[in-house]
This record gives sequence, C-alpha cells and structure tokens, in this order.
Amino acid sequence: MTKYFILNIVLNLAIVFLAYCGFEGYKAGNMLVTGLSIAFLVVLIYLKVVLSKRIKVVIQEKDREKKQQYAAKQAKGKNK
Repeated sequence: MTKYFILNIVLNLAIVFLAYCGFEGYKAGNMLVTGLSIAFLVVLIYLKVVLSKRIKVVIQEKDREKKQQYAAKQAKGKNK
C-alpha cells in the first residue's frame, strides 16, 4: 500500500508540473512545449485513474480477507 501512496504523490506532482509548464509555454508562445505538456498530462491523468481503480480493488480484497478471517474465528468459537 505504501508504494501506491508514493506513486500517487509522484503522479500529483508531475500533473501539477506539466500543467504549469503548459501554461507557461502558452504564455511564451511556445506551442511545442504546450502540446507536449498536454499530451503527457493526458497520459498521467489516465495513469492516475488506473491507480485509483487498482487501489479500490486492493482495499476490497483486504476487506474480504478480513471478513473471511473473522467468520472463521466465529465458526471455531461456536464449535468449541
């Protein structure tokens, strides 16, 4: 889970940096920098969405495991 947290922070910083570069490139009239910034920005936003979905799946799996462990403990307690 820690690697997802660090990856999320890195993605957020990269998105902010590229948005800033795109804005400054547009102000300076450099359309190449603006275009590249927008292209990479789209890719990073896609990766952030994929990461969010992956984190959601991991959390659901952990919850399911905890419920199964709790049910197993309850079943052992009733059998004694």
